[in-house]
Amino acid sequence: MLYSPSNDSIHPNNNNIDDDDVTVAESSTRRQLLFSLLASTITTSTTAMIGLKPLVAQAKVALVQEEQVVVATAATASTSVANAFQNASGGKLIIPPLDTRSYEVFTMSNGLKVILCSDTSSNTASAAMNVHVGAASDPDSVPGLAHFNEHMLFLGTRKYPETNSFENFLSANGGSSNAFTDSENTVYYFDMAADDDAKLRQGLDRFGSFFSCPLFTESSTLKELNAIESEHAKNLQSDIFRLYQIEKSRANSQHPYSKFYTGNKATLLENTKRYKIDLRTELIKFWSTYYSADQMAIAVVAPQPIALLKDMVVSALEDVPVNGDRLGIKPEEDWVEKIPPFFPGGLGGSVIPARNSWVQVVPVADIRQLILTWPIVYESVQDKECQFLNKPAYYVSHLLGHEGPASLLSYLKKQGWANGVGASTDADLSDFYTLQMSVQLTQKGLEHVEDVVEAIFSSIRMLREDPWPRYILDEVLQISELEWRFLTPGSPGQYSQSLSQNMLRYPQSLVIAGPRRLALRVSENEWIDSNKPRVGFTSEAQFQDNLKSTLDFASKLTVDNCLFTVVSKSFDGKTDKVEKWYGTKYGVKPLGVGVRNQWLNCRPAHDFGIYFPQPNKFIPDERGLVVKKPVKAIDNINTALTLEERLKPTTPPSLIRNDERWTVYFKQDDKFGEPKAYAVFELLTKDAFSSPRKAALASLYQVSANDRLQEYAYDASLTGLTYDINVLPRGVRLTFGGYNDKLLDFAAYVSKKLSQEVTTLLPDSQEEFERYRDELRRAYAAFDVQQPYSHAIYYTNLLLQPKSFQYTNAEMRVALENVSLEDLTDYVVKIWDSGKVEALLQGNIDEKEALQFVDVIDRTLRFDTMPSKDLPPHLEALQVPLVGPESNPMKISSAEPNSSNKNAAVQVTFQCLDPSEKAHVVVEVLSSIIAEKFYEDLRTKQQLGYIVSCGVKAVSSSRLLSFVVQSSVAPVERLNAEILKFVNNAKNACLDPLSDAEIQAVARALVLKKTDPDKKLASEATRNWNEIATGRLQFDRRQKEAKTLLNITKKDVLEYWDEIVLGIKGGRRMLVSEVIPKSGDASSRTPAKSYKADNKLGIDDVDRYRMDREQKLVTTS
Repeated sequence: MLYSPSNDSIHPNNNNIDDDDVTVAESSTRRQLLFSLLASTITTSTTAMIGLKPLVAQAKVALVQEEQVVVATAATASTSVANAFQNASGGKLIIPPLDTRSYEVFTMSNGLKVILCSDTSSNTASAAMNVHVGAASDPDSVPGLAHFNEHMLFLGTRKYPETNSFENFLSANGGSSNAFTDSENTVYYFDMAADDDAKLRQGLDRFGSFFSCPLFTESSTLKELNAIESEHAKNLQSDIFRLYQIEKSRANSQHPYSKFYTGNKATLLENTKRYKIDLRTELIKFWSTYYSADQMAIAVVAPQPIALLKDMVVSALEDVPVNGDRLGIKPEEDWVEKIPPFFPGGLGGSVIPARNSWVQVVPVADIRQLILTWPIVYESVQDKECQFLNKPAYYVSHLLGHEGPASLLSYLKKQGWANGVGASTDADLSDFYTLQMSVQLTQKGLEHVEDVVEAIFSSIRMLREDPWPRYILDEVLQISELEWRFLTPGSPGQYSQSLSQNMLRYPQSLVIAGPRRLALRVSENEWIDSNKPRVGFTSEAQFQDNLKSTLDFASKLTVDNCLFTVVSKSFDGKTDKVEKWYGTKYGVKPLGVGVRNQWLNCRPAHDFGIYFPQPNKFIPDERGLVVKKPVKAIDNINTALTLEERLKPTTPPSLIRNDERWTVYFKQDDKFGEPKAYAVFELLTKDAFSSPRKAALASLYQVSANDRLQEYAYDASLTGLTYDINVLPRGVRLTFGGYNDKLLDFAAYVSKKLSQEVTTLLPDSQEEFERYRDELRRAYAAFDVQQPYSHAIYYTNLLLQPKSFQYTNAEMRVALENVSLEDLTDYVVKIWDSGKVEALLQGNIDEKEALQFVDVIDRTLRFDTMPSKDLPPHLEALQVPLVGPESNPMKISSAEPNSSNKNAAVQVTFQCLDPSEKAHVVVEVLSSIIAEKFYEDLRTKQQLGYIVSCGVKAVSSSRLLSFVVQSSVAPVERLNAEILKFVNNAKNACLDPLSDAEIQAVARALVLKKTDPDKKLASEATRNWNEIATGRLQFDRRQKEAKTLLNITKKDVLEYWDEIVLGIKGGRRMLVSEVIPKSGDASSRTPAKSYKADNKLGIDDVDRYRMDREQKLVTTS
């Protein structure tokens, strides 16, 4: 596949508090080091394999905008590769056609670049600051300093000295913050409620003080080292970090890309002490050197007018200093064109050999992967500009990662060598980037890995030597422009991050269009200046320019310019080296003359049946892109709304068919103005998921069907047409979405294959069946190497759901090994026998077309009607036993299955069974109040671990308030004690001091979040489907809860805490899930697999507990 950074799909189980499948928001991503490693590993969770995954996947989209005022800025002239585009300034900001928001771009007097976006329809404000320095600029003596500096900016400034001042302010105003450190950039961002101008001004002022007057106190410096160490401990068992460091170790060791970016206590404390380096002094020196206003760009997206936003931003950032000694000098100028990043020859070496070598890596998870990485070094300013504007890597990735007939993947699958192929750009620095190909190998493919590589180079040879069909480039551009044409606004937080980063990458006219459009160069010295969507290249000269740059790019994908990596558990015990920072076992094997010659002289691709793809028949034509119901100005998603208007429910779907066979809801789009539609059909049946055996067969069916439909559906997916099949606890769900031009024909074909011609989607042979089983086997086994906090949450979830809604990982693994190809065939031919369908059709279709759609699917599925009494029930949460406030709660203890992971984890959960809107919103208010206090206590002050979180989860009509901590330094006994200590003291410390006005401020921030209008058709369709699938049918639930929030008082909050959390009146429903590592500072006694106590469970007691709870559920219902 061609990896795309975003999608526009409907997700019935997306993670927000409006849905039953909400997960606790973990702080593991609070201040994390962001890496862009392409990870096409098998990481499918057990829940995903049983159907709790997004409805529709892979529909591509990007974040958006339009055109407005641009204030020209001065830029530093340079002829180096590091400063490509810096001669370009001014020009009209190019914004997608559907965006009507206002923009301004300007440069402050201190050189800080600013882009403002006034989004009057939003309730939320977001800001992101991109500082153009990253981990590549770490001093050689202090690896991880840039990352550590990122952490420290959150811990107090001269203007706001309290350690968690910013986080507490945001928590009180419905906001949050985060940051990440990349190779050459560090991005800080926050969001908050935007209804109060004074509060937003203060938020920006607090944020701005990060960059004008951070404190770097001695006490915080020493404490935060523990957080860095905990973060590193969390990453030690991550294959993404491990493989990334292996790749970096193959770079020139003199080049900064080879550095260890995250840092740990050894690099930041022990080594600095050893070499008599004062860490705080180094921090201040790093900040003073690189955190210069002329190397920064901020993006602010908020509902306030541009003039007001401009005043706020200038006031907040005018004191950001400029380092006059480095004015106009970018950090990368220290190495660009001075130090080659790879294959240095006589100018250096690499820790791990790069050229003409296999690196064989032992992973943590049972993944089997071939990775080919080509460093693409910019040859000149002109070359870099061409790469940015024409994006030749995109065309090449499109072809190498193609999944249609006669593709590389098609050939590899026919040989039984691969399950998947991906191609994408990866590492991205000022002097080079990489193209990476990843092949998910079968066991047979691992044995033929040299032949797999030959097929790849044969495909590349085809790209270099065979004439390209004209339609290849035309179609890729056409599809890209189709996305551009119908882009709609997305999340303000994501958008501000994107803008801030691109402000320092592209000319200001291309800050939005640059990363989102292809073929931006019109001629050698001119680029596109219009937002008008194109249906093809503007001229033959432009087409030839793009073809030439693409062929030039393909010519760089040679054997001698490639890093070869193979990842497999089978290498364990056969390697002789260990990577320094993560302890990854690996070995190096020379290519051998014969193998190298085989690849250099690879056979023509046609010998393998590999050809250029045929024309894409799914690209919609102009007649199919007509919006059937024009959107009124007052209903436009970019229209500003008052609070009263926000509290009015949107038009709900209407019931257009309701009989013993079908229940169909329909809504014609009257808001988004996109020629798209979504159709969801769920055949309700008890039999599809009634046992672990059937659940395992369901997973095999899904894998097999998706694999067999891949060649047909891939071209459709490129144009935004998507499908998904999920076998769920209540039946089988089919979902279709995309441009409605060809949606019905696409859905009819896929439905017919899945139901009438089902045997064509099953394995042809035992060998193919075993390939699918192996894929699932390794997916289930990946459970063992998930983080301990994920294991704690997993066991909590098991104890809250009836057995028929989630089987254990162990049950699924056993069941998978005890089914056959014959069993799969018998299962699949019966799965569509009988039931009743619930459906939603929403988008650019009218009622007549919706009913026609239903009739087509009805004739295709051909199911018998099931009596209503036999339909499966909706999910109802199992009730946690009620215990007194002084009694021991229900606890499940489990041993961490990964013996190499030395982290302990605890989740403490309080269950509320009250289904009222008031109970549902009060717990959200509570979580908003105490989450940051909990983080500040256990993470910032006590430094118990990097992952510290408090959040709300919904299971059916119940609500759960959960506290999660993962630690490499404290055992579960300490974690349990500290969580309960916080809970017991929270009323006096966090709640009692608050006034009614402060409670109302928190509630109002939640109101603004709940009533923020949907920005995408997919988002609204997702919400509507969730109401249908859960049987609630409360399409106005967000507005009802918002109205309830407006009346929440301090008394309500305190009463809820007393009743649900402390259990003062009638006891509390409290559940503890703890995971104990086998070794390390956080280890303690090994838990038993079974306990005889009523309130203590081991993993073998889960079934007994669930049966008991289900019986009580039946008794009380």
